[in-house]
Amino acid sequence: MNLRAVLRATASVMIIVGVAMLSGVPVGMLMGDAPADTRKLTLCALAAIACGALAVLRVRPGLVFGRRDGFAVVTLGWVVATAFGAVPFILIGQMHWYDAVFETMSGFTTTGASVLERGLGRRDGGVFALGIADLSYGLIYWRAMTHWLGGMGIVVLSMAVLPWLGIGAQQLYRAEVPGPTSDRITPRIADSAKILWGVYLLLSVVQTVLLCAGGMPLFDAWCHTCATMGTGGFSTRQESVAFYNSAYIDGVITLFMFLAGANFVLHYRTLRGELGSLWRDEEFRFYLALVLLATASIAFQLTGGEIVTSTGTRLAAVSFPTALRYAAFQVTSLVTTTGFVTADFSLWPAYCVAVLLLLMFLGGCAGSTGGGLKQSRLLLLLRYSVFQVERCVFHRSLSNVRFNGQRVDSAVLHKTLAFFFLFVGTLAAVTLALCLLGVDDLTTAATAAIASLGNVGPGLGKVGAMYTYAWMTPAAKLLLSFAMLLGRLEIYTVLVMFLPSFYR
Repeated sequence: MNLRAVLRATASVMIIVGVAMLSGVPVGMLMGDAPADTRKLTLCALAAIACGALAVLRVRPGLVFGRRDGFAVVTLGWVVATAFGAVPFILIGQMHWYDAVFETMSGFTTTGASVLERGLGRRDGGVFALGIADLSYGLIYWRAMTHWLGGMGIVVLSMAVLPWLGIGAQQLYRAEVPGPTSDRITPRIADSAKILWGVYLLLSVVQTVLLCAGGMPLFDAWCHTCATMGTGGFSTRQESVAFYNSAYIDGVITLFMFLAGANFVLHYRTLRGELGSLWRDEEFRFYLALVLLATASIAFQLTGGEIVTSTGTRLAAVSFPTALRYAAFQVTSLVTTTGFVTADFSLWPAYCVAVLLLLMFLGGCAGSTGGGLKQSRLLLLLRYSVFQVERCVFHRSLSNVRFNGQRVDSAVLHKTLAFFFLFVGTLAAVTLALCLLGVDDLTTAATAAIASLGNVGPGLGKVGAMYTYAWMTPAAKLLLSFAMLLGRLEIYTVLVMFLPSFYR
């Protein structure tokens, strides 16, 4: 492994994190933050930039990344980003270090699970149990930016704006971009990274404008856009999106959550005028059909019943249009692993809860900012299963699993099967570990594991739509932080670092 190349690339990630953090300083000043909080945020940002710049300057350029180096850079880059990103939460938010790590990892991995509660006053060690409303504006902005950076990928952004990462960048791109395959737009990886981030920025600007047009303040609009496009779910309000009580805002966020859950390469092709590219993609058609079917069936189940919003308001004998509004929002939020809530869905009929739980597990499309198993993997697994059933009769037949009209290589199928096994196995291991670490409710433990590994955020039981993760033990929070990293980097990238052969 080329340690100097790994160090230089990881230092580049630190610079990106520091610059993004520094952008919160003028925001805090404009919004009226206390001068002490602004100074602390400035120092945190400058420290990250200085450490990164010093490492870049001390390591000579022109270093080539190997396959192992790519895995090391991405994994260590995300760990370093979390470490530096957590410091403002400790200094300004007065959090315990493990709470700060949990919140920051949840932000960067776009999980959206939070330890922030309503302000509860001083607790042990002189540290406050803060709610969102107790944070400074600069810190809320930085919290939202962790989503925006993590959504498309910190290392992919580094490749787009820092020219010295161009050599061997394909290894970095493969290690961070989610999905069974990593689609390229152009032959040069750096150009592909710029295009993807350009589309990401364009959609973010459009959503911010539309939210402002609906009466949402600019600060709230940008923070919610970061959480939507990054499929993260951090809100500026404790009650999440239901605080605004606006069907228009619900509709805008639902639309952009859906777009964020689709492959961004398809968005680029659509913007270039290839209007049929979305419909020609089998994964997108499957994704669209799944969302429409789940929304319609849940809406019919909710019609005539009661819905409790996340503000605590009870809506009795709801009409079909109202049920459709809440069903569409929650289905899209959970299938894209965004995690926004407008209602306490744990109180919905059993069928609705079961469908939503399945959607959490599946996640968005490959090449999106969503987490979970990914729709393309589900399609490949279904088709491979059909082939194996057929092979019981035609035992000499060769694999002919196709995706988007092309035959899928057996290596991709084997990797998909292994990923599914690792995903389910990790899910079971995390669930059992949580039970050993003080979570005495199996529903809570299992859905917390799904919500963390799938980068969803809310689960059921004590981690449901109306709860936070603040009550968990420090060990449980650190375990879930690791599960979030595993889920965002799609397991292989992280686990390969634990192989002894990796270092030979």
